[in-house]
Amino acid sequence: MSNIYWPVYKNLELGVLNLSYSIHIDDNQLNVYSSQISDLILRASAEIESISKELYKSNGGLKTSKIKYDSDALEHLNNLWKLDLKSVIVTSVNCFQTLKELKPFIKNETSTFHNGITYTWNNSYQNLKHDRANSLRFGNLKYLFDIMSALYILNLYYKNDTVLLYNDGGGVNFPSNMGSDLFSVKLHKWSLYDENLNYKKRVDFDECLYFTHYTEQTIENIKNAYAKDLQEMRSSILHHPKAMEYLKNNKVEEILDEELMKKILGDEEYLHFTINNSANQLEATKYYHWQASLNKNDF
Repeated sequence: MSNIYWPVYKNLELGVLNLSYSIHIDDNQLNVYSSQISDLILRASAEIESISKELYKSNGGLKTSKIKYDSDALEHLNNLWKLDLKSVIVTSVNCFQTLKELKPFIKNETSTFHNGITYTWNNSYQNLKHDRANSLRFGNLKYLFDIMSALYILNLYYKNDTVLLYNDGGGVNFPSNMGSDLFSVKLHKWSLYDENLNYKKRVDFDECLYFTHYTEQTIENIKNAYAKDLQEMRSSILHHPKAMEYLKNNKVEEILDEELMKKILGDEEYLHFTINNSANQLEATKYYHWQASLNKNDF
């Protein structure tokens, strides 16, 4: 599927960056409004309507017609990916506002056009779309950054890019802007896997649009190496005097149980066997590869 949305997003982003040379963007200027800003907001809104519906249809949305971008598409995508928790960071060198971290999919503004609570940028869009002459103040810089950050997030989900990091487990070389000149994503950096290769999430995992983890091939290599070491360790244990004594009155299948092996040998000797039968796993560590994937809340 060709990505028709990213070039349009970049063109809109260029419009924001050009504004930053005409307006010193800091906290005092965020309420500045103009027809040019309103135009950018309306164009970004049209993109959000289109891209959210496409994402809805390609990610399990059930409706086939009369899909509403907010109550249908965005609600569905939020349930899938926790969009309301996702953050982006304003990183343009021309932007000096205090609030750099934006969460554009939180509904925290009372709609002045319809009843209820909505996204800040959607309140701006609805007023500008339906009553522009009396809603010029909704075409301000704050709303522009809110809607552009929302469109940025949706574009990243549409692109669905994976970044191969090779042996860069710390994500040092991860391109945190993911092609943007205005924003960057938060990256959840890999810390560890448990003994069952379950991924450990830090408290900020849901805020991060990308996370680093082992490649599928690396996980497969780890599993294979562990299986080989375990088999070799079991073969060694069968010749241990304590194991041979146990086998006089018991079956081989029983002694191969991990917990039973610990009980027969004792924790210290079992640990000794584990350490001395880990050559395959040590070899596998030389070829660990990481990648950064889009956070789809799918594990």
